Amino acid sequence: MKLLSAFLKREHGVAPRVFDEAVYAVYHLPLLPGYGQHVNVRSSPAVKSPGGKSIQSKMSEAEEYGYDGTYFAAGSPSQPYSFEGGGYIASSPPNSRKPHRLENGEHVLIRNNSDQWRPGDEDNLAEVVFFDYVWLFSTGSRRGRRGEDDWETEECHYEYDPTAQSPRIYNDFFTFKSSSHLLKLSLAHALAQSTLLAHYESIAQVVLLAPSVMSIPKQLAHSGELVLRRGEALKLTGRLFKLRRDVNLVSNVLDTPELFWSEASLKALYDATRDYFEIEPRVQVLNERLGVASDLLDIIHEHLNNGAMIRITWIIIWLIVVACLVDLGEVLARLVVHVSQSTTKSSPTPVLRMASVHEGTMALDRLMSS
Repeated sequence: MKLLSAFLKREHGVAPRVFDEAVYAVYHLPLLPGYGQHVNVRSSPAVKSPGGKSIQSKMSEAEEYGYDGTYFAAGSPSQPYSFEGGGYIASSPPNSRKPHRLENGEHVLIRNNSDQWRPGDEDNLAEVVFFDYVWLFSTGSRRGRRGEDDWETEECHYEYDPTAQSPRIYNDFFTFKSSSHLLKLSLAHALAQSTLLAHYESIAQVVLLAPSVMSIPKQLAHSGELVLRRGEALKLTGRLFKLRRDVNLVSNVLDTPELFWSEASLKALYDATRDYFEIEPRVQVLNERLGVASDLLDIIHEHLNNGAMIRITWIIIWLIVVACLVDLGEVLARLVVHVSQSTTKSSPTPVLRMASVHEGTMALDRLMSS
């Protein structure tokens, strides 16, 4: 993540902030062409209002104040609303921090990341959160060159409303009292985990609903035989095991990010977002589906092992038959040689014929007894 932060600062002209496993960056629109050969875009220079504070200073103030109190200092004469204590999350009573109407007396929603951002300024900003396994961006960002079908996305709407009693989630619509980037990080973590889980669900659906896999139970039910090579069965087993390992061991779907261990006041929104996206039940359902597939693979491997044992048994039987035929051929060859040698020493033909039969019988007895 440090290398990514350095790259964004050098090539994209932004000032990223690193939060453990996440990198948060704000781009100023419109996006400009990049300077480097492999850099497509860079941020426009930040526009600072006279006497105002930069975005980075406001984010630093938010982090310095902490996550359980105010997020941006109030009292600027240019802000449409001045509410006591600034933006809060639901950890303190909402009735004590109602917004006060200023000058024009009109109801205005604060929709930006500081107390000095005015309505409409959010159209000039694009916010991106990068993770080790996924990245999120606001609607002002521009997508890459990858095809739309290759994207795994979770799209939600949001707004900043200082009149709301507490942050809430309803019907894929997020409402925040404060436009703090810390709240966005808590939402981004849960949204990223949900997106990654959706990616694994798509992979599981592709694997389990493949025609070659769907035909396996039908073949076993109709004919009792399975036309599947051992190598193909092992490949399928490896793909399912890798998917199950990624969901439960490798990825961060089930882990609580480090940010919420150090700042517990943000964990409530994170947990609420995870519950809204039903991450835990989805992981359980995915594991159950993979468990059923594993049971099917156990049946497949048992069938293949039985088939292999049957083939080995038939190979042994045919080897025994071949050995018996070789021994029988050797006996017949010795008999023929012995008979041919005895014919040269016999006298008349009739006596010779009877003596040959007798001698052949005696020779066969001697060979069998030996």
